[in-house]
Amino acid sequence: MHHLSQEIVMTPPTLPPPGPRRLRTTVRAMLAVALAASLAACSSAGTSSSGNATTGGPVTLQVWTWNLKNGNPAAKAIIDKYQQEHPNVTIKLSEVGGTADTAAKLLAADQAGDTPDVVQVEYRGLPALVVAGVVKDITADVAALKSGIEPNIWALTTFNNQVYGVPQDIGPMMLTYRKDLFDKYGVKVPTTWAEYAEAAEQIRKKDPSVYIASFSPSQLEFFAAHAAQAGAQWWSNDGNAWKVGIDSEASLKTADFWEDLVKRDLVKVEPLLTPEWNAQVNDGKLLSWAAAAWAPSVIHSVAPDTAGKWESAPLPQWTPGNPAVPFQGGSTYLVPAKSKHAKEAAAFAAWLGASDEGSKLMLTLDIYPGGNAGRQATLSSEPPQLMPQQKDFYQVADQVIKNTTIPATWGPNVNVAQSAFENALNTAALNKSSFREVYRATQQAVVADLQKSGYTVIK
Repeated sequence: MHHLSQEIVMTPPTLPPPGPRRLRTTVRAMLAVALAASLAACSSAGTSSSGNATTGGPVTLQVWTWNLKNGNPAAKAIIDKYQQEHPNVTIKLSEVGGTADTAAKLLAADQAGDTPDVVQVEYRGLPALVVAGVVKDITADVAALKSGIEPNIWALTTFNNQVYGVPQDIGPMMLTYRKDLFDKYGVKVPTTWAEYAEAAEQIRKKDPSVYIASFSPSQLEFFAAHAAQAGAQWWSNDGNAWKVGIDSEASLKTADFWEDLVKRDLVKVEPLLTPEWNAQVNDGKLLSWAAAAWAPSVIHSVAPDTAGKWESAPLPQWTPGNPAVPFQGGSTYLVPAKSKHAKEAAAFAAWLGASDEGSKLMLTLDIYPGGNAGRQATLSSEPPQLMPQQKDFYQVADQVIKNTTIPATWGPNVNVAQSAFENALNTAALNKSSFREVYRATQQAVVADLQKSGYTVIK
C-alpha cells in the first residue's frame, strides 16, 4: 500500500516501498482521467537524443518548462551559460502549461515510453507523480549541491529522505496592498486576520465602491494555507494510512471567516486575473492580494501604471504573535523515471536550483529563487517593479521564509480536492450559502477517492 508524506520541517517525511502494480496502474489511470489528458497529449517534445549518458558523449536534454520561455532573453542567457560550461549538453526547451496539463502529458509520455528529461511542476503536483512511479529518485545525483538549498525548501521535494526534484522557485506568503489608498482611507496594514476583517469594513465605509480584496474561489492553495495557519492539516500521513482534515474544526473556522466577509460584502466575489479583476486593480477598487512574493510581478503585468503605489507585508496571522506560515506555490524540476539521460538531466536541474551560479540567474526570471545564493542575492537587489520605493521588500520576504515552518502536505489526489472545492465554493460565494458545507463535501470527495484508489484512510 502506498503512503506519502511531505513536510516543510526538519523532520523527514516518509514514503513506503512501491506497492502492487495494480495500484500503480490505477493511480496512473486516475490521474490521467482526472487531468483530462490522453496519449495524444504527448508531443514530439518528449523525444530524447541517442547519446549515451555514461560516456560523456553529446546529449540533448528535452526540458518541459514554463519559466524558461523561448524568446525570453533572460532564459536564453541561462541556457547559453549552461551550454558554455557543458559543451556536450544541448538544452531544448518546450513550453508547457500549468501542472495539471503537464502532469497529464508526462503520464501519457511515460506510458508511451517516450519521456522528456526534465519537467517543471508545482510542488503540490509532485506527490501524485511520485506515487504513479513516473519520477526518478535523484538523491545521489544532487548530493553535492544539497547545501545550496535550506532544509525547509528541500522538504518540498523530499519523501522518505529521497529527493524527487530540485526546488526552483518558492512562494513566501505576503500581503501586497495599495499603500497610497490604505493611507488615504486611514486604514492600517493588518497584522492579524481579525484586523484584516476590520480593515475590510473600514474601507467599505470610506468608499462603497472599493473592496480590500477580491474573493476568488479558485485559490485552493491559499485556502489550504490559511487553514494550516489555524492548525489544520488537509492531508497527513500515519504509517501506511492517510488522514484528511479538510473538515477539521480548525479548517472550518477559516471557512467561517471567509463566509462572514462574503456575506457582509466586505470582499468582492471575483475570480483573479479576469478582465474585470484587472480593470478594478487598475482603478484602485481592489486594494490588496494575500498571496505570495510572486504576486507583485503578476499585478505589475496587468496594472503597470500603478507601480510605486503598492507595498508588501507579512501575511496576517491567524493567532496573534505566531508568524508561522506554509509556502504557497512555487515549482520544482523533476527527472522522469524513463529519461534516457537522467544523470545529465539531474545535473542540469541541480545547477539551476541549487548551485550559486544557477540560483542567482533564476532571479533574472522575476521569480523568487529557492537556492541560498539566489535568495541571498535578493537582499541586495532592487525591489519588484511594482514597488520600487519599498527598499526592504526582500528583507521582509526573507524573514517570511524563516517563518515558513508550517508543514505543507499534499495528498496524491489534490486534483480531486481542487475540482470539488473550487466549483462548490464559487456557488456558495455567489449564493451566500454555507462554506462549511463546501469544506465537508470536499472532505467526503477526497476520502472516497482515496479509498476507491486503494488507500487506507484514517477516520
